[in-house]
Amino acid sequence: MERFVRERTPGWTLIRKSNHTHLEWPEVMESSPDGLLGFFEEPSQFEWAMSQTGMIAVNMHRVPGCGEIPEVLVDDVGVGRQAARHLVDKGFLKFGFCTHLPDKGFSIDRLEGFRSELEKAGAKMDVLGMEFSDPPACPDLREWVDEAGEERAAVFCCDDACAGLLIACCRRSGLQVPGDLAILGAGNDDFHVENDSITLSSVIIDFAGVGYHAAALLTALLAGKPQPLEALRIPPQGISERSSTASGPEPPALRRLFRLLNERHADPDFNPTVAADLCHVSARTLRRYLRETGRPSLVDLLRERRLETAMQRLLITDEPVERVAEHSGFIDYTTFFRAFRKRYGMNPTDQRREAARQRSGIG
Repeated sequence: MERFVRERTPGWTLIRKSNHTHLEWPEVMESSPDGLLGFFEEPSQFEWAMSQTGMIAVNMHRVPGCGEIPEVLVDDVGVGRQAARHLVDKGFLKFGFCTHLPDKGFSIDRLEGFRSELEKAGAKMDVLGMEFSDPPACPDLREWVDEAGEERAAVFCCDDACAGLLIACCRRSGLQVPGDLAILGAGNDDFHVENDSITLSSVIIDFAGVGYHAAALLTALLAGKPQPLEALRIPPQGISERSSTASGPEPPALRRLFRLLNERHADPDFNPTVAADLCHVSARTLRRYLRETGRPSLVDLLRERRLETAMQRLLITDEPVERVAEHSGFIDYTTFFRAFRKRYGMNPTDQRREAARQRSGIG
C-alpha cells in the first residue's frame, strides 16, 4: 500500500500510529477518514464501515457471510491448488490438510483449492484438526501417518503458524520431518519458516501485492469509478522449498538452488550455468541432484517459475504483454508466447481478456 501511495497518490494523508503498521479499530472509528483499507474480521466492522456516509472502504480479508464492501484478497483457492501441485509433483501419495482456524475464510478457501486440485490428479485427502491445548495437539496425526505405510505422506497446513505447530506435534509423537511426514505451510513468513532446525517449505503469498492493488482500487473508487462486481484475487508466487518437504537429506547446493530460483528467475541472464556457479557445484552435479530427487530439469523449473510470474503480471498489471514477458525473464517474445500457450491453453492476451471478463461478471 505504501509503495502505491509513494508512486501514484503522494497527496494522500495516511493516518497511522508512530512505530506501528496499523491502527486499532477504535482509532479508525475516531479518525473520520475519506477512505479505508482494512482487514475486516468481524460483522460489526462491516456494519460500521457501511454506516459511514461518504466514506469508501476496501477490504483485504475475506470473512464468510460478509460482503458488500469491495475486496482485494489473496487468491486462497489458488494457494491450495499451488500446494497440491507441488506435493503431487514431488511424488507424495497420501495427503492431509491441517488447520487450527477451520472457520476462517482463508482456511476454508485453501482447503477447497487443495482438495479440488488433488481430485484432478486422482488423489484424495484427509483433514487433520489442530487443538489449541498446551501444548497444542493433533490427535489423529500418529494413526494417520501409520496408515500411510510405504506411501509417502505430506500435509499442507493452512498457514505457516499451523505448520510450526504440526512440526512440534510430530516431535512429541516421535515422527521425523520429512522422513515420516512432509509438511508444507503458506505465507513464507520469515519468523516461522527459518525459526526451527526443520526449515519450513511454504507457498509464497504476495501480501504486498494485495496492499498495492487495494490502494489502486480505493483510488479508483474515490475518483467515482464503479465498484467491481467481484473481488480481485492476487495469485500465489510459487513455492519456497526448504527441508520440511525434502525427499531426504538434501545437498546444500540444492537448497541454495531453490532460493536462487525464487530470487533470480526473472533475470534473463540467470541460467543453469550461472546457477551451478552460484551453488558452487558443476552443472552436471546439479543435474544429478535434481534427477535423484525426482525433480524436473533446471531448464523446466526455470521456465515454469517464469511462466507463473508472467501469469501473475498479466492478471494484476496493465503492462503490455511484451513487457510482461521481459519482466518475467523471457528474452524472446516468441518463445514466451509458445511456452505460455502450451502451459495455460491460451495465448497471453486472451488470458488477460478472459480474466477481465470474469472479474466484470460478463458472459
